[in-house]
Amino acid sequence: MRHFPVLVFLLAVPLSAAESHYPLWDNHESVADYAKRVNLPPTRTLALGDNVKMELVLIPAGKFMMGTPEPTPVDEEAFLKKIIIGKALLASSVGALLVMLIAVSILSVRTRQRPKFSLLRLLMITIAAGGCVLSGLHWQQAANDLRAAQLEYSAAEARFRVANNNEKPAHPVTFSVPFYMGTYDVTQAQYQAVNGTNPSQFNGKDNPVENVSWDDAQAFCEKLTERTKQTVRLPSEVEWEYSCRAGTTTAYNSGDTESDLGRVAWYNGNSKNTTHPVGQKEANAFGLYDMHGNVWQWCQDSICDMSHVRGGSWINLSISCRSATRSLRDQNYRGYFIGFRVVVPAISEPWPATGGARIALSLPKGSTRNSVQGQRPAAIPAWGNAPGKCPVTHLGLKARPIAVKTAVMFSANFNGSIRIDSGASIFRNVNL
Repeated sequence: MRHFPVLVFLLAVPLSAAESHYPLWDNHESVADYAKRVNLPPTRTLALGDNVKMELVLIPAGKFMMGTPEPTPVDEEAFLKKIIIGKALLASSVGALLVMLIAVSILSVRTRQRPKFSLLRLLMITIAAGGCVLSGLHWQQAANDLRAAQLEYSAAEARFRVANNNEKPAHPVTFSVPFYMGTYDVTQAQYQAVNGTNPSQFNGKDNPVENVSWDDAQAFCEKLTERTKQTVRLPSEVEWEYSCRAGTTTAYNSGDTESDLGRVAWYNGNSKNTTHPVGQKEANAFGLYDMHGNVWQWCQDSICDMSHVRGGSWINLSISCRSATRSLRDQNYRGYFIGFRVVVPAISEPWPATGGARIALSLPKGSTRNSVQGQRPAAIPAWGNAPGKCPVTHLGLKARPIAVKTAVMFSANFNGSIRIDSGASIFRNVNL
């Protein structure tokens, strides 16, 4: 495996009593049920002006595997043992049942009477018949589990085969604090209400705004923050991918096939070369629409005046719309296939932000760590598609740089875990 250079910023901020850990989402309950369990509203609405509103949905605290994991080979021997045990039990039960039935038949012939079944015989026959049924089910279930594991391995192998290097190695991430994310991409009507302009090439008030740079998205977030008196920002990459997957591990949050993608996304296979009004496709398990396709979405993370966009767009092939796909762009780049959506913390935080996420790292054995207190390193090795070496210019909003208290750099084959104890704040994560 390659060794990927990783830069992680840990922002030392105290956690208030309100920021205590929330229960993690169990990957099954609805957002409404989770919201009730943690006593938070399942949705929030922001008034943007001109009778235009923005809806956000609660993203539960939880954990997921970020990136594209290497498939784990199927332990066929363990499944085959279960199958053999099931067959053996079935053979034994059938044999016992046949012996009892034959014995009753022989006795009936010898006495020239109808077969008689005592309570004991009936009980024994019932037990034998039940053994046949249970052992047959055990055998069938083991065989089904083996086939399912083989299919999942094949699917995981296919996902890993097409994955880009910047999606590897996958690593576990835990969010201990929920947050709110825009139910839809920011629309042209919403952008117009806040920024007073509409730069989009494809006009439609309910279509996603596009032709916006990272700086444009930051300006939108800053104006909306000042208007609503609460932090509004772009999602980090970890927040975006966690929200997109919504408990899934497949290529798309709807499955692994292109037909699965077509249910949730506008991409080059069905878009007819244009964007479409938001919310026309199926939502994911969190209630988010258009996380795949329609327009790429800017993320908050910043390095070398570049940031990643996620999700793919109307112009892209299906492979570029996967949950794990990352594409690096200059922050001043504008394209008619790039938009954004926003995040609002579940726990109110001051503006401008003075802190960030508290991230606990569990590093694999052999990792090296060099702490640089009170300063940013002058240069770091490039990652993703960033060429060469470049200075770290900012961590959070470009217009409002956030003081970095501690910078930690380590170079290793990272397969440790990350815990984010404040999903409400801006941070530089370790997505690879």
